[in-house]
Amino acid sequence: MDLEFRNLKYTVCSRLSKEKRRDVVKGVHGKFRSGYLVAIMGPSGAGKSSLLNAISGYRSVGVTGELLVNGQIRNEHQFQRSSCYITQEDLLQPLLTVREAMDVAAKLKLPRGAQAHATEILQELGLLEHQHTKTDLLSGGQKKRLSIALELVNNPPVFFLDEPTSGLDTVTTVQCVKLLRQLARQGRTVVCTIHQPAASLLELFDQVYVLADGRCIYQGDTAAMVPHLQSVGLPCPRHHNPADFIIEVTENPDNITLLCEEILNGQLYKSSKLEQTEPVNNMELKICYQTEEAQETEIMLSNEKCLYKVPKYNGSTSSSSLTSQVSQINSSMDWMKVQEQSDSCGYPTTYLQQFYTLLCRMMTQIFRNRQGLWIQLIHHVMCGVLIGLCFLNMANDGTQMFNHLKMCVGLVIFFAYTQIMVPVLVYPQEVKLVKKEHFNRWYSLTPYYAALTVSKLPVQITLNCVFSTIVYFMVGVPFQVTRFIAFCLIGNVVSLVAEGMGMAIGSVFNVRNGCAIGPTAIAPFLGLAIYGFDFAHRIPLLMNVLMKTSFIRCGVVAMVLTIFGFGRTPLDCKDVYCHFSKPDVLLKYLDIERSSVWIEIMTMVGIMLVFRSLCYIGLRWRFAT
Repeated sequence: MDLEFRNLKYTVCSRLSKEKRRDVVKGVHGKFRSGYLVAIMGPSGAGKSSLLNAISGYRSVGVTGELLVNGQIRNEHQFQRSSCYITQEDLLQPLLTVREAMDVAAKLKLPRGAQAHATEILQELGLLEHQHTKTDLLSGGQKKRLSIALELVNNPPVFFLDEPTSGLDTVTTVQCVKLLRQLARQGRTVVCTIHQPAASLLELFDQVYVLADGRCIYQGDTAAMVPHLQSVGLPCPRHHNPADFIIEVTENPDNITLLCEEILNGQLYKSSKLEQTEPVNNMELKICYQTEEAQETEIMLSNEKCLYKVPKYNGSTSSSSLTSQVSQINSSMDWMKVQEQSDSCGYPTTYLQQFYTLLCRMMTQIFRNRQGLWIQLIHHVMCGVLIGLCFLNMANDGTQMFNHLKMCVGLVIFFAYTQIMVPVLVYPQEVKLVKKEHFNRWYSLTPYYAALTVSKLPVQITLNCVFSTIVYFMVGVPFQVTRFIAFCLIGNVVSLVAEGMGMAIGSVFNVRNGCAIGPTAIAPFLGLAIYGFDFAHRIPLLMNVLMKTSFIRCGVVAMVLTIFGFGRTPLDCKDVYCHFSKPDVLLKYLDIERSSVWIEIMTMVGIMLVFRSLCYIGLRWRFAT
């Protein structure tokens, strides 16, 4: 696929004021051809990543101009299915082995019945011997190669990479660029941003696109960059790195204007190649010689894209090698047709298949996190024992009415705060990974969100029931099946509401802001939960309605009704007179004698659905921006 863009602009708005708009990319032009390894260069703040995000479709808000594929206005939906974007940060699913990560990618990216050549891909990228290593134990270079391998599963013709050499040592950097060059030589369009590579590394790129102040100051072959600079009166000193030199000249604004005008902001392409067409084996082949010493030729089938390169021996192409390469081309083209035919809903797999695959992956990750599971279990057991000791056998004491209320409030707050902060701290990092996988057309957001919700239920419900059981019997609540089920159900519903609230916050805000917003957001619910217990009958109607919006209040009321309702017999009284020894008196004093446990639970379920919907909307918003 040949990519082209014309008069491309990328405008961002200030978060503080929408009126303050800034052009990050300023009406640039350019063309990236298939079979070429392209480097987007420029000083810091020049707009490299912004340009890559714009032409890849990773950012669409604020982008204007024409984006073309093979000379035609591109269809964004179809283009995303034919391209992939690899972020600067190596975002990989943790607690999975390399082979498992490849298998999951194959199940999501390939239609049912298609075979994934995972072994061949891992062998080609030097990861086969590490196939049983967990992804979080890989080195930086191995993680980068695995990120590429995961996208190679469905053989996309276009690769976008943001700073693929960032954080790598010199040797690993060269290996990474050579790998990208190899992928480009197989007929793919590989475009990546890079910051001032060494001279030896720069030579590995076929084409260079240089930005400065959001404008294009050079576009063309790498070998033609130094002669072009010399032609405009900016000769590169001998033994000086051309990449460093072209960045240095941009320190002068006049040089930026000169170079931009000379290249017409990317409309001109500086080439050093000689192209000719000749028939070979009854097929039209396009022979692209980079230099007289070139040892490669590109195969171009008539009316098709250049897909592979084969060795050239003494100016002629080996017929056996050519036959092998043509066979690979036909197989690749057949696979592309199969992929198009099977993609009825925009994805190679159905929503049900995506849900099942994602659910299996998430469950595997959860149960492999043994340390996390033990920490949660110890937390719930210890807190259950401590609360049980604080209110030991008080639930049957008629003199402890206010302690009864404290216990109910304390239980609900435990479930709320335990579950709200975990998503706030953990989920923002996962959102980045999910956004990348969703953008690369691994799966839709709906099956992912359904799998995420279901996968957390087994562990969460089990731990909540362990905590509830310990507290239930230690505080002395009379055992009754219906009462015990309601007691455990209330705790689970409160925890699910709090988790939904935390996920809604984590889906929109980063960890720093989320840590401030989480406790702040739950404070009003807590205030409404403890409001008016000592003057319940005098609470205004408006406040009663407002209190129904607090899931903590609903949880406390439901907990009181569970402990003192269901036909509870009078409590023990060790004093001469116990006003609240009869449960009905307490319920009437709190003005909840006409309330129902099940209605309170259903109210919390409704609030939970609201928070879960906000989380889904937040993810949609994050993925669209």
